Amino acid sequence: MITEKCSALVKKVNMKYEHVIRDFANRTCKNLEYIDNCREDPDIEVYEVTQLINSMLGLLVFPQQRFFNSIPETPLGELETQGWPRIEPTPKIQASEYFKPCTILRELVRVLHHTIAHFNIEFLSKKSGEISGIRIWNIDPRKGDRPKTWEAEISIETLCRITELFIESPEPENIS
Repeated sequence: MITEKCSALVKKVNMKYEHVIRDFANRTCKNLEYIDNCREDPDIEVYEVTQLINSMLGLLVFPQQRFFNSIPETPLGELETQGWPRIEPTPKIQASEYFKPCTILRELVRVLHHTIAHFNIEFLSKKSGEISGIRIWNIDPRKGDRPKTWEAEISIETLCRITELFIESPEPENIS
């Protein structure tokens, strides 16, 4: 049962169909804020990391199918100077003959899209059992043994920041 405290945080808003992607991102943000606020209430059991993964599914998989080619080819180094977190592939994958590095935003979005869409996710935890991050990877489905082509470990804080940046991203022109 949702408490009055948490219920008061949610506003009912009509869907803005002329800007579906932007509206979806805004609603995702509101859901994340709601879950974050509710986790402080001891009477409510919420799972903020689960909501974060669900949010990434909605932010990366659904819209990406519609506007992949409009995602900028901005170098990742340039994005880092603008406040984007660095996602460092694991040393093991970097040493692999199958490793396919991401150097631009469009490649990173493609990798994250496939990772989330195919649930190539392993949850990492602290000794207390609390989720501290995720290990994500991509594979090459065309090879018989399906080798990993990319892998990274991302903290929950970094995942939150990436989610915020996707929510803040401008909606591509002529896409709704």
